[in-house]
Amino acid sequence: MNLARQLPDRERLSTLMAVLLLAYAVARFIQVPGLNLSLNFAGVFIPLQIDIDTLVAVLVAGLTATGTDWLLQDHPDLSQRRRLGHWLLPAMTAWVLALPLANLPLSPFWWLVFGGSAALILTVLIAEYVSVNREYRLFTSAQMALSALAFGLFLILAISLRAIGMRLVLILPAIAAAAFLVSARIHLLRSQARWQWPQSLAVALLCAQIAATLHYLPLSAVSFGLALLGLLYALTVYAAALNSGQRGREAANEPLVALGLFWGLALIINFL
Repeated sequence: MNLARQLPDRERLSTLMAVLLLAYAVARFIQVPGLNLSLNFAGVFIPLQIDIDTLVAVLVAGLTATGTDWLLQDHPDLSQRRRLGHWLLPAMTAWVLALPLANLPLSPFWWLVFGGSAALILTVLIAEYVSVNREYRLFTSAQMALSALAFGLFLILAISLRAIGMRLVLILPAIAAAAFLVSARIHLLRSQARWQWPQSLAVALLCAQIAATLHYLPLSAVSFGLALLGLLYALTVYAAALNSGQRGREAANEPLVALGLFWGLALIINFL
């Protein structure tokens, strides 16, 4: 099969990348007074600050989802298929990367992170395009790349939220939303485009509950992120194994080993 047919249109891809990177770069050099809101929900006082970084995070996530759909419109094998599942990871990628880009000080390291973010977004856009057709020879590589990126982005998000000291009431929705998106995308990749909403929702709720517990433990940002990543990986792999027909005990072997390794690594790093 022609390799060019398996890849997105270069002009569309270049245009989308230019718009996204411009949004990240411009936001770093614009200073606009933020808007402070005070919400009272069920007796809990929730202070919210809406600033340029918040707006950019939402903007780039929406632009990336829309741009992904635009790239997929000319895909030869997607005329009768839904494109929603292919929006999830690109939008999450743009949203998660907005956090470190907004909070890191402007320095040569910031530009390094900026370049790495561009490479990640480009990779996920190309991989999503390739993952449309399982008959493509690049599908396996795209599937592995998307899975690794999904879990890696969740780790970046969890570490960033812990590092900037965000309140628990704001951390939990972010963790739950990211866990849901990762779980949903992994299931779509492994189950031939069949949505598993109940399982993804259960994974998100469990991750949020454990995050609430870990929030009050003396864990470093990296240990916090690794502990949650291990839980998300174990739950997602376990659910995928059950969907493939494995029995409960057999399906739990790999997830339990992975969970033990991640949590053990988190403890080691925390006490170094």
